Amino acid sequence: MKYVGFATLFVSIIFSLQVRALSQELDEGDFLSTVATVLKISEDNSYQSNFALRETRRIGLGLGVGGTFGRYGLNIEVNFEDQNAGFAGFGGGTNYNTFNIGWKHIFEGDTIAPYTSAGYSRWYNVGSDGDYRNSPILDRVLSSHQKAEHRFSTDFLSGAVGLQYLHLQGPMAGTSLYAEVILLGEVNNSTLVPTGSVGASYYF
Repeated sequence: MKYVGFATLFVSIIFSLQVRALSQELDEGDFLSTVATVLKISEDNSYQSNFALRETRRIGLGLGVGGTFGRYGLNIEVNFEDQNAGFAGFGGGTNYNTFNIGWKHIFEGDTIAPYTSAGYSRWYNVGSDGDYRNSPILDRVLSSHQKAEHRFSTDFLSGAVGLQYLHLQGPMAGTSLYAEVILLGEVNNSTLVPTGSVGASYYF
């Protein structure tokens, strides 16, 4: 539930800043005005393509459900150039945690554009109460011994194909939604598991 709390706080902050920017009631010395400037929230925002936005806005913060996160998680994306970005995230599910790192290649488009990604993720629990039964992925890849002990760690290589919606105009510019299909390959036993993920990000 702690990830849900973080996600709710993240969305609330972005929404409150956008409302304040739209009302144009921020004073120059106001703290929220400074934050709005850092996050590039303005009615004057206008980008011709996803590449144009990525050249200006290098950092993306987001949240996602499924995929390499497990049940849900948070991630950060760094646009090294308009076509390529690195990402890292953490998440989890019932009594287990995950983290992931990877590389993302984006194709040029308007508000909707395809992308591919490749990465590594690790799923693990730190106690003796890890529950794999609520995760079809863990149920498929864990050994009988790991299931019996309720203690596990497993490593995946991943490849994904996805579509991303990116708002390019006005104070909502930088807001993004995505959906992707992922193929996870468990490193130790070579099990392949298809899965998917959806999420939202904000680039600034």
